Amino acid sequence: MRAQAMRLRCRWLATALAAAALLIALPAAAQSPTPSGFERVAELSAQRLLLADAVAASKRASGKPVEDAQREGEQLARVREQATARALPAEPTAAFFRAQMEANKLVQYRLLAEPGRAGAAVDLAPVRAKLDAINAQLLDALPAALSQGSGDDCARRASDARKRAARRHRLDELHRTALARAFGDLCRSP
Repeated sequence: MRAQAMRLRCRWLATALAAAALLIALPAAAQSPTPSGFERVAELSAQRLLLADAVAASKRASGKPVEDAQREGEQLARVREQATARALPAEPTAAFFRAQMEANKLVQYRLLAEPGRAGAAVDLAPVRAKLDAINAQLLDALPAALSQGSGDDCARRASDARKRAARRHRLDELHRTALARAFGDLCRSP
């Protein structure tokens, strides 16, 4: 009889602990909503900017210039096509990606101006593949960001999203400045 009572108490205690753990976990799950458009764009833009370091190192080693107007033109033409296929406005989308490219070049120029800061050279093919993947994700995130791009508090919301992404990725001052540039005119988009 005593053993049976002890088993019941143990089962009751295990059930109570499981229920308590569930009650603790539910509010935490409810507090992690889908990221806003600005949050997602800031996150992806930060990832994209971190790749600029590898691009700068490669360009230092190869002697290639930062500016590559032909490649940028091809990339923007592709972005316009992809925007149209996704029912996004082609020109605001291209303007956004132009800002992404300018931000990337900002990082490259600064790293190349400081000897030893650009890092070791790498093969650009995998870096470009990562950039293409991030670009596709940015295209998917852009509609939500464009829909948030209005209102008196737009600049504050965009700034808050950039600050959170900068903290997550531990961006230095150069990359935080470039992240602001990467957002382009999202708060002024029609």
